[in-house]
Amino acid sequence: MNTDRPVELSWVHVELEVAMILIVTLRAAFPNVIRFCCCVAAIYMGYCFCGWVVLGPYHAKFRSLSMVSQCLFSLINGDDMFVTFAAMEQSSPLVWIFSQVYLYTFISLFIYMVLSLFIALITGAYDTIMAQTKEQVRVSALHQFISECNDTPSSGKFRGPEGSSCSFLCCCEW
Repeated sequence: MNTDRPVELSWVHVELEVAMILIVTLRAAFPNVIRFCCCVAAIYMGYCFCGWVVLGPYHAKFRSLSMVSQCLFSLINGDDMFVTFAAMEQSSPLVWIFSQVYLYTFISLFIYMVLSLFIALITGAYDTIMAQTKEQVRVSALHQFISECNDTPSSGKFRGPEGSSCSFLCCCEW
């Protein structure tokens, strides 16, 4: 085995770059995601209360508020859809029509719109971060002037305040 060559760990560098981009993206998207989640939680709780009050007497999955929340969450994930639709009692045509409208609007709203908007928030933050990393840093006129100056502070070309001695408070005027 040849021990003269250093061990190649370029994949570690790449993985760290990816991890840093992920962390920066999540940090940038976090405030918008939290605001969005608060708004979505209000809509979700509205659906929970509505299902509990209206469908509770007619469907076993809507008997308590926690069961309604579990049922709606499983519907968002695509679980138990057929069973939930099939178990709706047809004791009253009005309740059956309401349950169909309720479930279809909930599934459409949360699966198609809410999850897509959630992904769009994170993707938007990622696009912003990537655009910022690719564009060149703008240099102001002051920074340009300072970068062109090659004189050191001890060269004598800099003036201090008249009659003051230099100390750690030399920049402060009394």
